[in-house]
Amino acid sequence: MQVNKIGANIKFSFINYIIVNALKFMVRMVFVRTLSIEYLGINGLFTNILAMLSLAELGVAPAIVYSMYKPLAVGDKETVKSIMQLFKRVYITIGVVILAAGLCVYPWLDSFIKDKPDIPELHYFYLVFLLNTGVSYFWSYQRNLLIADQKQYYVNIYQAAAQTIVGILQIIFLLIITSYWSFVILMLLGTVLENVTIANKAKKEYPYLKEAAGTLDKSIKGQIIRNTKAMVIHKIGGAVVFSTSNIILSKFVGLTAVGLYSNYYMVIGAMNAFASKFFEAITASIGNMMVVDSKEQQQRAFHIIELLTAFQAALISVGLYVMFNPFIELWLGKAYLFDSITVLCIVVSFYFIYMRKTVLMYKDACGLFWNGRYKPIAESIINLVASIYLAIHYGVIGVVCGGIISTLATCFWVEPYILFRYGLNLKLKDYFINYFKFTTATLICAVVSKVAYGYLFIQGNIVNFVAGMVLCVADTTVIWLLLFKNREEMQYIIRVVKSKIKRAA
Repeated sequence: MQVNKIGANIKFSFINYIIVNALKFMVRMVFVRTLSIEYLGINGLFTNILAMLSLAELGVAPAIVYSMYKPLAVGDKETVKSIMQLFKRVYITIGVVILAAGLCVYPWLDSFIKDKPDIPELHYFYLVFLLNTGVSYFWSYQRNLLIADQKQYYVNIYQAAAQTIVGILQIIFLLIITSYWSFVILMLLGTVLENVTIANKAKKEYPYLKEAAGTLDKSIKGQIIRNTKAMVIHKIGGAVVFSTSNIILSKFVGLTAVGLYSNYYMVIGAMNAFASKFFEAITASIGNMMVVDSKEQQQRAFHIIELLTAFQAALISVGLYVMFNPFIELWLGKAYLFDSITVLCIVVSFYFIYMRKTVLMYKDACGLFWNGRYKPIAESIINLVASIYLAIHYGVIGVVCGGIISTLATCFWVEPYILFRYGLNLKLKDYFINYFKFTTATLICAVVSKVAYGYLFIQGNIVNFVAGMVLCVADTTVIWLLLFKNREEMQYIIRVVKSKIKRAA
């Protein structure tokens, strides 16, 4: 693996993460103080609908990015040009299809809302959301070349700049004119600005893309088509699992529930974005490693990243379990709180999803799209049936539990089975033993932190909140070091951290 590129990618990924998410939370805080909760519901509902329409993308990006790892590693510019030409044609077609499909949904918008609010421009807001999703595909294909070539940091820099400008302007306009129109128009302009600037950077980094591209090798094209077919199913399954919750809530519970739910999942989204920055920064390097390194090196890297992922999952899950409602109360107010059982279910769902990330990253890096093509079908059916049934009877908590049930029934065991059988040749039993140890450690950390916080801090204020977060991080870190300090992977991580500290000093 190219450690320097990984370091640069991770550094800029987290800078981007801090800037973008800090602004998102500031914008949301101003949003709820200037507009009604129904507008939050609209935001969540339209985001989910457009995510479903993005099925038109059909998982093309992962399949094509995977096909670029080898030609980039060996400097085969002709193949890269041919692949990017294919990418361009496919993504422009996708953008047009999404816009067309979105217009077909337009007449039926009211059927997604249980109690339609008195917002006359609701249908026009949807058209802006639709345009925001569709036009991004006209430029965004070029960012994937930077990502495949381990230059994610360029994407992060331009993304942070564009979203900073948009976030500041949204806050200003919401405070001055209190208009949802200004919010959505700026969202659209920000998407265009971000994608155009990243596309221009890609053109400068790879000037040979301006040259005429030859015919793509049939074997590479066949591999892309085969992987894309598999990703179609994965994409549909993922959309059903992760992009229907707000639609189900809007239909069976109401827009107010969507508004409350979207606040909690904005926090969850920020945590997942935190994970994504880490994994995006190293995925291309893992892909490169799967081409050039030995099987032993691949397996060793997997165990190190597996431990890091489990520790991250523990840190974030413990923090959410203890501090979720105190944060929402400080951020938005008591009127936006869920009960403790609903919060617990949201955190459990988050933990199971986060713990999949190492396996999913390696599956993508190994190009194992075809092998797990039936898993998303079962996952999506179980999720949809369970979520709708439970939402009708139990509301928000039912939707969350539907996701947990589908994850445990499918992803929990199918994904590692496929990776270890067809990719890394590791034992599934050892993976689940480690999973059980990591989960047990996380439960211990959660109980200790919850009891300690309840004993030490009674009143909810910013000082106690910060102290509570420090408490959760300290408890989790100490317990993990005590339990896993003798593992080879932990020893390696400790050595790397020590060397970084010495170098910084």
